[in-house]
Parts: sequence; C-alpha cells; structure tokens
Amino acid sequence: MPLERRSLEHTLRALGFREEGGDHRFFILYWRERRVVRTKTSRGTQQRTIGERLAAEIAHEMRISRATLSDLVAGTKTKDDYLAELRRQGLLSNP
Repeated sequence: MPLERRSLEHTLRALGFREEGGDHRFFILYWRERRVVRTKTSRGTQQRTIGERLAAEIAHEMRISRATLSDLVAGTKTKDDYLAELRRQGLLSNP
C-alpha cells in the first residue's frame, strides 16, 4: 500500500529525525550526538505518493519492516516502539 509523502515526513519528524535539505529531504536520527539512521524523500511535486518499492527501501534504511513503517505512519505504533526496536538491534544504548 503506497504512503503519502507528507504523512511519512510528519512521522519521521515525530520519531525525532532531524530534517536536512538538499536536492532531497534527508532525515537523520541522532542518538547522543551520533548519527544512527538516515533516510530521504524526494522534493519533487510528482512524488506525493511513495510506492511500495521505495517504502520498503525507506523501511530498510530505518532498520524496521515495511509493516512496522505502515504502523508508525498509521499511528498504531509509537516513537517508543520504534526506539525499542532500535535498542533490540543494538543501535541505541539505554537512556
């Protein structure tokens, strides 16, 4: 199921990603001033919807499953759920 770019970008910001500009919108998650995860979206007006293949790539860059990405965008999973998954993978140290 495709994702709306605005919804995805809103979700990334809510998860604590910092937005950086350029030809694309880069979203970077820092943990204790260390870059942990990085993904990007396109600024193009033709890219209002993110297709399945690209959504799967973004989920991979975020270190989660495609289903988890959908749950985050839909609001059925939270920032705490996402951070817990990154901790489980050893990408984040405990607070």
